Amino acid sequence: MASNGVSSGPGGAASQSQAAPGLPKDALVMSSILKEMGVTEYEPQVIHQMLEFTYRHVTNVLDEARAVSDHAGKASIDAQDAKLAISMVAEHSFMGPPPQEFMLDLAKERNEKALPAIANKNGQRLPAERYCLLANNFQVKHVKPTKVIMRTADASELL
Repeated sequence: MASNGVSSGPGGAASQSQAAPGLPKDALVMSSILKEMGVTEYEPQVIHQMLEFTYRHVTNVLDEARAVSDHAGKASIDAQDAKLAISMVAEHSFMGPPPQEFMLDLAKERNEKALPAIANKNGQRLPAERYCLLANNFQVKHVKPTKVIMRTADASELL
């Protein structure tokens, strides 16, 4: 068992084991969330990534709540400030899917145009060269050769 309360499983994955006393409470909460969701095998870094995301998100929400509270001239943050901050951060950070009507209109518009006819030729059929990553993406710069002055050695230098 590793020191973080997560034992290694097959292939380097980890599975939740009994709570280790050295593990922070937040890490235990994250591992219990994974367990409740049915995730039994995971890398130990998953807990750290979840904690980092959570801390960053909570910090952003509290910063926004502080800004809302300061803007309202309040000395401290109240529940309304926190709710507004949560909605602001969620609106900015997380994006929902577009409405179904929009997607249907976009699909209808896109599908009105017929696909181009397939050329009857042998070999691989690739898109135009400008769409492929086969072309050179650099140019060779030619450098003018410089004159090299060579000195001849004296017979005394060779000995």
